[in-house]
Amino acid sequence: MSTITQSPKSTELIAPPASRLRRRAVVPAVSVLIALGLTLVFGSLISHTAFVFFYPAVVLAVLFAGVEAGVIVAVAGAVLGTLLVPMRGHGGATDSTTITSALFFLVISGALAALANSVRRARTAAEETTQRLREQALELAAKQAESQSLANELERANAELERAMLSAEGARDVALAGEARMRLVDEASRVLASSLDYETTVAAVAKLAVPSFADWCTVDLLVDGEIKQLAVAHVDPVRARWARELNVKYPTTLDPTTGVPAVIRTGEPMVVSEVTDDMLAQRATDPEHLAMLRGLEIRSAMIVPMTARGRTLGALMLVSTRAARQYGDVDLSVALDLGRRAALAIDNARLYRAALAASDAKSNFLATMSHELRTPLTAIIGYEELLAEGITGPVSDEQRQQLERIRISATHLLTLIDEILLYARVEAGGEAVRFEPVVAKGVVDDAMTFVARAAAERGLTLRIEPVDPALMLRTDAGKLRQMLVNLLSNAVKFTTRGDVVIRAFARDETVAFEVRDTGIGIDREDLEHIFDPFWQVEQTTTRKIGGSGLGLAVTRRLARLLGGDVTVRSEPFVGSTFRIELPAAPATPIESRAV
Repeated sequence: MSTITQSPKSTELIAPPASRLRRRAVVPAVSVLIALGLTLVFGSLISHTAFVFFYPAVVLAVLFAGVEAGVIVAVAGAVLGTLLVPMRGHGGATDSTTITSALFFLVISGALAALANSVRRARTAAEETTQRLREQALELAAKQAESQSLANELERANAELERAMLSAEGARDVALAGEARMRLVDEASRVLASSLDYETTVAAVAKLAVPSFADWCTVDLLVDGEIKQLAVAHVDPVRARWARELNVKYPTTLDPTTGVPAVIRTGEPMVVSEVTDDMLAQRATDPEHLAMLRGLEIRSAMIVPMTARGRTLGALMLVSTRAARQYGDVDLSVALDLGRRAALAIDNARLYRAALAASDAKSNFLATMSHELRTPLTAIIGYEELLAEGITGPVSDEQRQQLERIRISATHLLTLIDEILLYARVEAGGEAVRFEPVVAKGVVDDAMTFVARAAAERGLTLRIEPVDPALMLRTDAGKLRQMLVNLLSNAVKFTTRGDVVIRAFARDETVAFEVRDTGIGIDREDLEHIFDPFWQVEQTTTRKIGGSGLGLAVTRRLARLLGGDVTVRSEPFVGSTFRIELPAAPATPIESRAV
């Protein structure tokens, strides 16, 4: 703000009392002295009166020091003028004449003082008015300056507010764009994780970014040293067909130094914010190729590598056909993330398909080999029985013992082969399931009959806890019997003394079958591994207890095939308890199915 300054006259008007007193004392004295001096100097020229110079002195005193000063000067002038008349040798003057002149002087001085005082008051009023006007002008100027300053500040504030609003709108747009990109990435993760099928995954990758992030998307993968376009997505189905035709007519090779081949070869992304006609002309190999490229209306493009596990599988190309959408660094970061997720999903699908192929090959191999082994083994068992019955001639006791060893070994081998065949069928999804009403006690009794001889040979007590004869369930009786035989055989195999107990009971909407033994038990860290195919507690070729390692694996797969599961509780050197739980009424309306 401007500061109001006081003029000299304003300062004079508001002078302090001490200054006014000094002026009222000095001005009269000076006026009297000047008038006296002039009178003495020019007295010979104005011999008729001695008061001529005191009139101006009175006026000046009134004008500069007030009425009081004028009165003092007038009185002093009258006294001095009266005294000066005799001194100047006016011998004809009488005392009465002198007094009359002095009185006349006082009267005239009073009139002049009144007039001068009026002038002084008018001047003072004018100066005060002028001063007030000046102060008002200064105050108005200050207010105008302040108003201008406020206007400038308001203008700056408005400009800052406008910038803040623009910044807020920009931040909002960025936030919305970021949210949209996050939704795209989240959706990509969800879609890519929804399937392990190779073709489904590749097609899903192309459709992920269209139309929210791109108008046209292609997936090119490196297959057997060649670039193959496996998926195309476009907002316009007609142009999608054009894009496929373009790739068929002008297939991509590894030779070009730009585009998809360069990205696959180097692993570095490529961004073209604005695709010009000159770029299309350089890319085209002939006029027809150029016409097809122009027909796709490419405005902006990005190509990012699809890298998984340190290997570049291919490239993802994203194209915008709208001038309003031009790709930049932020879009590139999203595209790179999308490319990495897509590559990992495609690689997972590829590995899964390879694993399925390997599993099928393994299952086919096991089934073929098991079948080829089972045929001669069946013949061995048949001929052993013929020899043991003496059909070809008498058999000695020693020979009969040797034939018995052959029968036991062949039967054991046949059991192993049957386990492998069953496992191969279950793994291949070719095991048929037939649901029927099953009496739980009957299946338990059948299973006990299968393992009774082996338990007796090891000196074990095989015991069945009482089972409710009315306990029934709908399941596959053969599969249930096979599972119980596997668990009972396993319990007998790993129990050296004590007993093996089996029981069956209803539990909520399921029927449970438990096999409990007093065997060697299982360590906690091995509890889940025992259900893995071919896994053995003793991981050596010289283990004491043989077996294929498929019994428990097959049992769990069969239980899950029937809608249930197998669990285990075990304590080392105390024993184990295996439980099969199956639904009393499986949730299937059909009597048989194949898996």
